[in-house]
Formats: sequence, structure tokens, C-alpha cells
Amino acid sequence: MSENPEKFAQSSISGFKEKADHNKLESLACFLLVIGSSLLSPLFVTLGDGIIWGKIVPSTLSLVAAGSTAWLQLRKPQNLWSLYRDCQRRLEDHLYKFQYCLHEYATDERSRRQLLAEAVRKVAWEAHERWLPLVPTPEALGGASNSSAAPVIENDHATRA
Repeated sequence: MSENPEKFAQSSISGFKEKADHNKLESLACFLLVIGSSLLSPLFVTLGDGIIWGKIVPSTLSLVAAGSTAWLQLRKPQNLWSLYRDCQRRLEDHLYKFQYCLHEYATDERSRRQLLAEAVRKVAWEAHERWLPLVPTPEALGGASNSSAAPVIENDHATRA
């Protein structure tokens, strides 16, 4: 790879930051939709006149709340936000240690560069392994498994050390 380890770390930090920011926004938006829709729906039922304000609007708000709740439970953007922000901060820590020759980076230039590249690789791989259990399975989606479906590969990280 021709990219130097410092640029590799910076681009990885940027990628994790972008993913964390996206999932933070998604999580907070869904949360606000759930809360807002849940609180407004009974008001329209109670105070709304006619079919539109008394039935259609509160029903739509209830659907929005239910859909947002399901999205939060299935996609888990709050967990992804935490995962990506943690990876971002860990890489920033490694980069600062590299830049100021601290702790394990207090060594010759070649070793420092190798250590940083390995640290970035390791954090990225750990992020992938922590991300895998968050991916919805067909069972979580409510799909019935049948014999013609592709087999589900269990991911047992505890057996690997």
C-alpha cells in the first residue's frame, strides 16, 4: 500500500466519524419522531374534529411512531453510533501517540509507522466483528426459514481468541 500510515489513520478516522454522525442523526431523528408522534396522536383523537383531524392524522402519527420504533429496534442506529464513535476516538488516540512519540510509539520511525498501520487495521477489523451481530438476520425480520434458503452462518467470536 502506497498510502502512509498517518494518512491511512486520518482517512479511517474520517470514515468512522462520518458513519457515527450519520447514525447519531438517524437515531435522534427516529427518537424524536417516536416521542412527537406518540404525544401528539392522543391530542388529535381528543380535540380533532371530523374524519381528517380526528381519525386520519392520529392514525398517521401512530403509524409514524410504530415505524420509527421498529426501525430503531431493527437497525439499531444508536448502537452503530456508539460503535463508530468508539472506533473514531481509539484511532485518534493512536494517531496522537504516533504524532507525539508517546507510549508504544516512542521508538524508531519505521517501527512507529508499522505500529500505527497495525493499530488502524486492528481497530477496523474489530469494528467489523462488532458490527456483524448488529446486522438483522432473516429470523429477526420475521422471515420463515425453509430448506431452500441459504444457510445462516453462526458467528461465534467467543471461540476465537
